[in-house]
Amino acid sequence: MLTPIKTLILATVLILTIIGCSSSTQEQSADASNIVSETSKKPTAEDRNLAQVVDQYLLLKDALVASNSEETQAKATKMLEVIDATNMMGVQQSAKQIATTEDLDTQRTYFDSLSVSVYELLESQSEGDKTLYKQYCPMAFDNRGAYWLSNVEEIRNPYFGDQMLKCGRVEETIEY
Repeated sequence: MLTPIKTLILATVLILTIIGCSSSTQEQSADASNIVSETSKKPTAEDRNLAQVVDQYLLLKDALVASNSEETQAKATKMLEVIDATNMMGVQQSAKQIATTEDLDTQRTYFDSLSVSVYELLESQSEGDKTLYKQYCPMAFDNRGAYWLSNVEEIRNPYFGDQMLKCGRVEETIEY
């Protein structure tokens, strides 16, 4: 029986396989090549915005790992500066909530929804040259568990910081 997480991973692998196959179709068909190259020639403004948001997300995550609420608040405020409000409302809302509180536990709660929103944006992107790791801590939020994204495979838990720095596991590798 497949769990929801395994189903999600399987679906992601299938989508990435289809995307990979479409690149070989480029070489085989001139019409397909024209269509694919027109849409994927250069990064769009949305791709650039997402890359900037992910960069800010990673800095915010690092501030939570360090259990530094002031730095977390500052990084969330900086993240708000790079968000395109019309395309990233979920990201904007969570970042705004983190930026308006100094309470570390509250920041971590909103970071959970921020992580979900950023992950959903990444799911809609085609494969690129950057790698992220979707990581999971089963003990976060009274054993409800929570995910986060990291640019390094080594676990550095933003939900517990130095209390349980290495609690977690890599669930998925994401190319964007």
